[in-house]
Amino acid sequence: QIAQLPQVESALVALDPESGAVNALVGGFDFGHNKFNHVTQAWRQPGSSFKPFIYSASLEKGFTPATVVEDEPFSLSAFETGSGSGWAPHNFDNKYEGPIRLRIALTKSKNMVSIRVLQSIGVNYAQDYITRFGFSAKDHPPYLAMALGAGSVTPWQMAGAYAVFANGGYQVKPYLISKI
Repeated sequence: QIAQLPQVESALVALDPESGAVNALVGGFDFGHNKFNHVTQAWRQPGSSFKPFIYSASLEKGFTPATVVEDEPFSLSAFETGSGSGWAPHNFDNKYEGPIRLRIALTKSKNMVSIRVLQSIGVNYAQDYITRFGFSAKDHPPYLAMALGAGSVTPWQMAGAYAVFANGGYQVKPYLISKI
């Protein structure tokens, strides 16, 4: 018997990347207490876990893991953002390494490099490209913040999208029931 019920909920989805068969799915602590399935219903910003999809799009545009991109701060004026306010993104640790290879930038999750890569390939191209992983373009507006995972995803979508990498570039549709 549990002395204290958990106050937080979480989600887990594990699937076979070759077939799409879901091996495990946990949508919360207790369905009797909360009918909300955190795997399929919880829309969240993916943050840096979205960067590999932007980098993948850049490979299609001629970038390579050895391509060097500047890891330095920059800002956009309110006029450039079209939103009435400026934007001055930064790396999580506020440290910059100057010219850096893409493979290192992805490993270190460098925000500024991800933004520059997205800027170079074009936000509309990236928005279209991510649909190859099962994401809906409407959930990822064509802004530079997309490089930082500012769109919306569910854990179900992320599991299916990462399965594309694990499956050699082939998309599979996750499924729960194989036969009745």
